[in-house]
Amino acid sequence: VSQSEIAIDELEDTVKTSESKLLELRDQASHFDEEQREIHGRRDEIVEERASLKAHLENLNQERETISARLEELNVQIKQKRESVEEIVSELKEAGIPIPNLDVNLPTVAEAERSVQGLERRLGSLGDVNMLAIDQYDEASSRIADLIADGKLLRERRQELMKIADQLEDERKTRLLTVFEHVNNNFSRVYGILQPTGKGSLKLENKENPFEGGLEMACVPPGKSMNTQRAALSGGEKSMAALAMIFAIQDYEPSPFYYFDEVDQNLDPFNSERIAALCRMRSKMAQFIMVTLRKVSLTLADHHIGITHAGDGCSQRITDFDRAAALDMSEDIEAEENARAASDAEKEAMPSLPSPENMPRTPEPLLSPKSLGGLAGRAGVEFSDKEPSEDEGEKQSELSELRERAEGASEDISANEPPSTDTEGIQENPLEEIEKEAN
Repeated sequence: VSQSEIAIDELEDTVKTSESKLLELRDQASHFDEEQREIHGRRDEIVEERASLKAHLENLNQERETISARLEELNVQIKQKRESVEEIVSELKEAGIPIPNLDVNLPTVAEAERSVQGLERRLGSLGDVNMLAIDQYDEASSRIADLIADGKLLRERRQELMKIADQLEDERKTRLLTVFEHVNNNFSRVYGILQPTGKGSLKLENKENPFEGGLEMACVPPGKSMNTQRAALSGGEKSMAALAMIFAIQDYEPSPFYYFDEVDQNLDPFNSERIAALCRMRSKMAQFIMVTLRKVSLTLADHHIGITHAGDGCSQRITDFDRAAALDMSEDIEAEENARAASDAEKEAMPSLPSPENMPRTPEPLLSPKSLGGLAGRAGVEFSDKEPSEDEGEKQSELSELRERAEGASEDISANEPPSTDTEGIQENPLEEIEKEAN
């Protein structure tokens, strides 16, 4: 019994051991089954991927074949285009047309085709072609070149003349202001002699540009306000101012003789005597002829010529004699001599004006314009009284047509010319338009 129990125990132990191994083996079998399933799934994925890769490879092979065929076609087209480009380049070189740079934006084919179609339509609308057009074009081009050269020369000469005109205008202004200052000082002195304690001066309305304004005479007679206007002066006061102006100009540039026609008509005896005395003192430098009815003027005159009405409708001279007059005019003589001395000193102190020899000169006259060609020579032909021949008649007709065109152009230029001398308002030269069109 004991041995049987021992065997049973051993068998039970063996069964337990076998059961535990069986469990382990079942666990392993389940792991193996899972791994097998994973492997089968991976195998299926690999098979599908291989099939897709195989299909993609077939597509790539087809695309490679297509691209190879396209490349062969493109190579053929490139070869053909290159040959065409070489032909076009040779044609352009033969025609003398420069090849544009690579950075130039050329028109598209559609635009070029539209342009060609437009040119073909224009060419078709031209009709018959003038076979002498090339020669005429060369002549016209030569004439345009001559016109451009003449226009350039005329513009340069115009600028030169404008420069000379500006210099002369500046010199004219300088001379006028210099003379005006001297005459103004003379006027102030002479007016002070004619109107003691009075003040007189000359003013320019526009001192910056004296040629665009007038001359104002500011005179204040003795005893009147400094704000007295010239329009408020009496007739005698205006006469004294006018005579002071004449004597002031005489001090600067004397004349051979002066003719006064009743200048003392509006003056009182005192002022009439001052005018007569001043004329007598100045008669040493110039001759004074005065028509007057004032006794004081007649008294101070060196010569008298009397005119009266004879009753028969004619004037008659009644007397002609000389008289030596000795009057006491020491004060007036001294004032006049001082004024004359001051005027002479001021004239000597004046800045020396440029000599006429140093003034700007106008340029030499232009030669016959190149653009006239042979017409310039034809213009100088003098025709005799005989009837002109056919060639001379044609020349006369051409000259008359040329004159009419020149006169019409001159009228257009005069009509379009602005009134002022400002260079900004000058119209563009027609030669400049021809030059622009030629360019």
